[in-house]
Amino acid sequence: MTAKMIRFDDEYASKIEELVASSNGHIEVINDPMLQMDPYFYERKKQIAQTIEDIDSGKMKMYDFDESMDELISELES
Repeated sequence: MTAKMIRFDDEYASKIEELVASSNGHIEVINDPMLQMDPYFYERKKQIAQTIEDIDSGKMKMYDFDESMDELISELES
């Protein structure tokens, strides 16, 4: 069996339920607790993974917070 996530507008809920009911058990609806807590969990997870990959490859610069704070403190002191 293949597992995929689908998102649909509320107005299509009854059509989706009819499709699942008419599938004779070939379609199963599983509630994902991560999506119940955070509907954008998987989108954010994908974006974070892409950001990490971009930083590792050098495509995106990662700022050094400690260094930036040290520079700010020096400027404020002078």
